[in-house]
Amino acid sequence: MESAGTPGGLGITVGYFRDEEAIKAWQRDPEHRVAQRRGRAEWYESYVLHVAKVERSHGFVRGQRPGQAGVSQGIHR
Repeated sequence: MESAGTPGGLGITVGYFRDEEAIKAWQRDPEHRVAQRRGRAEWYESYVLHVAKVERSHGFVRGQRPGQAGVSQGIHR
């Protein structure tokens, strides 16, 4: 998971999953279910969830030459 936020409270969290079954497994995960309930009760006024397929991804790492091992995204489960 990757997260970023502003001092005013605006935030985004991005999760990467291998496939649709991995997403479903995450939805059923008991620890995740507890965190969802707590988030709704204590942290969030509202939120929006988007599910999208990444067709292409690239990145940049200062100090690395083109062709070196680059930015990698963690795939969950």
